[in-house]
Amino acid sequence: MAPPSRAKPPSKTTPAAPDNVIALSRYRAQLGRGRKLRRADVLLEGPDPERAIRALPGDEFYYVVHELGLRDAGDILLLARPEQVQVALDFALWERDQIVPERAGEWIEALAEAPYETIGEWVAGIDVELFALLLRQHARIYDLSIEEPPDEAAGTLYPTPDNLFVLDVTGTPTAIVGEPGQDGDEDPGEGTSTRAFIRLIDNLYRADQNLARRLLVGTRSELDSELEELAYRWRQGRMEDLGFSSYYDALEVYRELEPASVRLGETQPGKVRVRPLDRRAAEDGARAPAALVERLTRGGSAFGRGARGIAQAEEVAELHFALVALTNRVLAADRVTPGDDDAVTATLERQLATLDLAVELLARGDAAREIEAVRTVPIVRLFRLGVSLIGKVKRLATTLRRKGPFAGVRGDLVEADEALALEAVLRHRPLFAGILDAPPSNADRPFRSLADLALATAAIERAAATQALLLALGVTPAALAPGSSLLDDTGVDEAAVDAGLLARTALVRLVLRRASGKEVGPFAPLEAEDVRDFEALLERAPGGAVKLPEVIRKKAKAILDAATPSRLAGAAAPVAERWLAGLAPLEPVLVRHKPPRKPRARKKT
Repeated sequence: MAPPSRAKPPSKTTPAAPDNVIALSRYRAQLGRGRKLRRADVLLEGPDPERAIRALPGDEFYYVVHELGLRDAGDILLLARPEQVQVALDFALWERDQIVPERAGEWIEALAEAPYETIGEWVAGIDVELFALLLRQHARIYDLSIEEPPDEAAGTLYPTPDNLFVLDVTGTPTAIVGEPGQDGDEDPGEGTSTRAFIRLIDNLYRADQNLARRLLVGTRSELDSELEELAYRWRQGRMEDLGFSSYYDALEVYRELEPASVRLGETQPGKVRVRPLDRRAAEDGARAPAALVERLTRGGSAFGRGARGIAQAEEVAELHFALVALTNRVLAADRVTPGDDDAVTATLERQLATLDLAVELLARGDAAREIEAVRTVPIVRLFRLGVSLIGKVKRLATTLRRKGPFAGVRGDLVEADEALALEAVLRHRPLFAGILDAPPSNADRPFRSLADLALATAAIERAAATQALLLALGVTPAALAPGSSLLDDTGVDEAAVDAGLLARTALVRLVLRRASGKEVGPFAPLEAEDVRDFEALLERAPGGAVKLPEVIRKKAKAILDAATPSRLAGAAAPVAERWLAGLAPLEPVLVRHKPPRKPRARKKT
């Protein structure tokens, strides 16, 4: 649909301040004094709030509104240029290639609060395809010159001021749709977004009647699918201008490299610029989500310490712009919508933790090398280095899952702690399992240090040692294959079978058989008599505590030592101790219960 009374610009690059860079130094001071970061306060308290707000790049404007909250951002929104509103809608409304109706309803309610002159300016300045799509999603348009509105409306009928159209407005299912008006005069079934949409169209008529008519006429003749495709293409063009590459292009930041290929001094600081710098823009910019700013100011971050050690203002501004550009690419690669606050925060946390890994590896504990790493290694290279370090750990886990001794039947045949560690590291974007923290937690988190990588690697080695020990104790993949008779008459569900259960069963069998000189035979559940015989060997203290006799412990440990592969001796030791501790008191084992005898039939007399 051709835009009414305006020409579509050839480029969708958002007009912005002279430079799109960030500087976080002034926010460090605020955070150091314990103040909450609110960029809106800084803008509104300045000598010329309108000029300051209208000078913001579109993405920075969105972050300011988002951090403040749409319902509380009215003063900021009223001063926005149409280009800023357009970029904010680009960030807020879309989930991949579709508009989220609930978000659209919230923004319509916010925009409808503006004076009619401002609404007219906004509508004339944003993509006509986007506005037409919102029109079609919220209302059906009846042209009174060719048709009559229905007797029973689907929503609320709104006759336009020129009496040429009737809109059947259905609104959007937002969280507050369906609430009655506060004055009690409005229809209780009329949602707030319905009233807001009617107010928006009414004010558009007041601002520019000709524009409103052309929009309604043009919208009636278009298809939703065509409007959505065109609106999305324009949106993608603007997002790419802001650094949000297409999904496949953005995946480049996750391409692994050889860690040894990354060295200090790869670039000369201040010599290679991502874009021209402007000192005033570098000092006044605030172009980053608050979560990114706050994360950089925390202590204990290798990348943050390196960034804070850079003294030259030009280098600081260039680094921060590169950091935001990387952030945009990571969000695009992870398919995270910028308006999804929780997902953005989680992605930023993982991104900066990945940078910490790279800087820690290059710095080797030297503070001066931390600064040098941040100054002289391109930030995308740093991120890919961190990704590569994590990727090495993930490949170990993947190999165990796919090629371990039980891969064909039970690739996850490990104990609980190691199972959680494997699950976390095998995610699409690997995480460090909270169970490995000290003290353990239930929340998985990003890998933040080389020590985290070492702990995860040790957990994977324990998982590998677990499977190697089970195999040596006689537990075979065939015994666990679907359809085997291993669990028959045991009363144990297949889902309850884990490495500890199998290991205790095997150890009790081996200890008893070797003590009696009987042939061990293939792995099988214990008999009830076996459990009674083993428990009779345990020592019982007067207080009721059960202890494994030293002679039995030595026999069981000798069995485990003989089953331990030499290359996994270190990883197998804690696994063996865990299994030995489960013998007294004896934790669950596989026991085959004899089926009850069938009663004999009485003879007829």
